[in-house]
Amino acid sequence: MPSAFRFAVSLRTLVAFGGALLAGAVARPRSVHAQTVAGLGDDAIPLPKGSKRFLISGLWNDWDAVYAPTASGGTTTRPLFASLATSQAGVAIFPQLVSAEAGVRTLTGQSAFALSLGALDAAGEVRQSIAPLGVSLGLTRRLSLRLLVPYVESRDVSQLLLNRVGSTANVGINPAYASGTGAAARSANGAVLSQLDLARTQLTAEIARCALGTATGCDAIRANGAAAQSLLIRAGTTRTTIASVYGDATKGGAPVVPIDNGSAQAAVRTTIATLRSEFAALGITNIVEGAAPAGATTVYGPGGMTRIVSDTAWKLGYTRLGNTRRAGIGDIDLTASYLLFDSFQADQVRRLLTPSRGVRSMLTAGWRFGTAGADRTDDPFDVPIGEGANALLVRSTTDLVLTKAFWMSTTVRAVKPLSDQIAVALPFRTDANVFDAFTVGTATRSLGTRLELEVAPRVSIGQFFGLSAAYLVRRWGADRYEGGDPMSSATLMSDVAMPSRTMQAAAFGASFSTLASYVRGRSRFPAEVIYSHTIPVSGSGGTVPSATSDRLELRIYTGFPRR
Repeated sequence: MPSAFRFAVSLRTLVAFGGALLAGAVARPRSVHAQTVAGLGDDAIPLPKGSKRFLISGLWNDWDAVYAPTASGGTTTRPLFASLATSQAGVAIFPQLVSAEAGVRTLTGQSAFALSLGALDAAGEVRQSIAPLGVSLGLTRRLSLRLLVPYVESRDVSQLLLNRVGSTANVGINPAYASGTGAAARSANGAVLSQLDLARTQLTAEIARCALGTATGCDAIRANGAAAQSLLIRAGTTRTTIASVYGDATKGGAPVVPIDNGSAQAAVRTTIATLRSEFAALGITNIVEGAAPAGATTVYGPGGMTRIVSDTAWKLGYTRLGNTRRAGIGDIDLTASYLLFDSFQADQVRRLLTPSRGVRSMLTAGWRFGTAGADRTDDPFDVPIGEGANALLVRSTTDLVLTKAFWMSTTVRAVKPLSDQIAVALPFRTDANVFDAFTVGTATRSLGTRLELEVAPRVSIGQFFGLSAAYLVRRWGADRYEGGDPMSSATLMSDVAMPSRTMQAAAFGASFSTLASYVRGRSRFPAEVIYSHTIPVSGSGGTVPSATSDRLELRIYTGFPRR
């Protein structure tokens, strides 16, 4: 089904169904009673024995910013991918170019040279749509079971624009890797290397010959033997560096080289011309005038990042770069809930029709099946459809009914994921090395305990409508990864930890219910419709998405008691 319909949840269907319930219910208005309408979040209301509750829900999460720690120990809100945006995309973004930058510095004699592919504009947004489908069964007046199966679609909308204005780069695509003209570039590189090799060979032979007292024509070498030896060394360094940066007659070097008409390439030509003059002064003239390796004639443009991540010269191995979609079954929950105490004696008719104060408490425990896939190693911006880890679930909820129209719920949730083995990119990906060369290995993943506190006040407006709010505090314990490259004895990742994170959020919701009317025999369908909107308030610790959420739930009951 197209994503516009939010997978299995059709907003139009829910609204139409809710409207039908409303039309049938408000025809016979009644007096106000307590707890006639549920609210957002969890509550301790038990499911009657023999009853079933079917849940069709839609949850939409969206964020384009994160709460991120600052150097001073505080927290700031910054746009997603803001850490990648830079006016000069160089070795800070592409660590694999460190040796290329050092090589260009050697060839140009410019110790402060900083290679740049141009400015990098980075922005992103994550959209996640979840359709939780659930069924609950009341086994006894106090015990019930629930199965929740979410269908999840996640999408990242990323935008990475490189060198958008086209004038801020000083390096471009190494022509030695070009499929059409690469042979000519490699031939030019090979010619320069051959000339340097021959010049060094001839000078070495001349130095050895002139060491003999009977040799003639050695005035220049004998006048400054140290300079001749220095020339050999500098020519050898230049030869090695050219091969490393530009490549040789058979293969390319670094993925980028100085632009052919740029100042860096001009300095490389000057370096070779200087060597040529010094060799010529010693009688060695095989280096041709104007000899130089092939400079770049093409720079990366706005779509360059997509080309870079799939180019084998960069050794990244990504098959995609953002703007991707994942869809499938998320992590499945199976839980059992037991009513510990209920001043209404687990009687739903009494709860709905008696305007009295009361308290009830419920304990829930269960298991999460890690059926969702973990992060893709071939996409640096992948948004998984779940954590994909088996976990123990525990929840405790207590309801306080304070007046005939006002009640509130307090819920504590805990999720304890089990350790598992997952495929990861090594070294472990961070903002600092997301575009560095990597290999795929395995890691032991130990996710921290997830804790959540929710306080949700609710007010009933008549027997059909209700308003509710909630304040939530979520805390993720530190996640730990331990792994290495299975093809190497070198440990590329050891005991990497993501710090614990905390987020606070507020939620607001409205509800419609026919349960009270159904119990009186005045409605045909026992059902509830609940809408809620959640906004972030703050985040601390590690990086936390500043996500907003919208949820729409339709709960349909069968076997619900009547008076």
